[in-house]
Amino acid sequence: MKFAPMNYHYLRYPLTKFLDKVERSPFDSIDLYCSAPQLNLFDHPLSHLLELDGELRRRHLTVAAMTPENCVYPVNFCTQDRITRESSLRYYQRAIDTAEFLGCPRVQISTGFGYFDAPREEAWNNCRESMAQLAAYAERKHVTLLLEELKNTTTNVLITSRDIARMLDEIDSPAIVGMVDMDQMTYAGETVADYFANLGSRMQYVHFNDRGHTVPGDGDFPMKDYYEQIKAQGYDGCYSFEICDRRYYIDPDKAIDDTVAWMRANTHELD
Repeated sequence: MKFAPMNYHYLRYPLTKFLDKVERSPFDSIDLYCSAPQLNLFDHPLSHLLELDGELRRRHLTVAAMTPENCVYPVNFCTQDRITRESSLRYYQRAIDTAEFLGCPRVQISTGFGYFDAPREEAWNNCRESMAQLAAYAERKHVTLLLEELKNTTTNVLITSRDIARMLDEIDSPAIVGMVDMDQMTYAGETVADYFANLGSRMQYVHFNDRGHTVPGDGDFPMKDYYEQIKAQGYDGCYSFEICDRRYYIDPDKAIDDTVAWMRANTHELD
């Protein structure tokens, strides 16, 4: 299995601080969270991209996945507002292009939302149409899209693993698969078994974080249980540590140290 720290909690520092820390860690791969000022997908010059590629190569790090900022202003490809929807598609097109350049095989993508006072099917149809376009583009670029659901306080489109499965069925593209996030899963009242039952072989990525997107062991989720359940399903793919809570912003290195400590205490993955 591959384990990849994400740089979300390093946003108050240059990206090189994160890369330096990962280079010193047991990990050799990252999940690249794309947000300004580190990597602004709305507008990054070619020189910046070449520099980033050089920094990764110098440290012998690969990019397991890219995670563009999803479902926050002004990104939303499910909305009834066509201008916002089309600009969001251009944003994800740029993400796919960037992933291809960096040799990154995956781009994580979260559902947008429709107006909460409008029929859900309007947003669902917009989501399907947008995702189908992106999947067709990603297939030509040899990039796989990882589709994630969100909480019902954020979206009215994809909320459960069943929703992901239905959307994948309707799009029917090899370039788009499903994933699980421990926080979203538990909030929706689902289980690891639900994701594998509903998605089958299309379950191809894991955000392995404790409650509130915290370091494993810092919340109250049964993280060792979750790890063992995922492994029991025969999953041997990639895990990403999506650590978003602001408690880690001041000393982000410690969050990676604590993640490593948890893994060594609870798994044999880093032996």
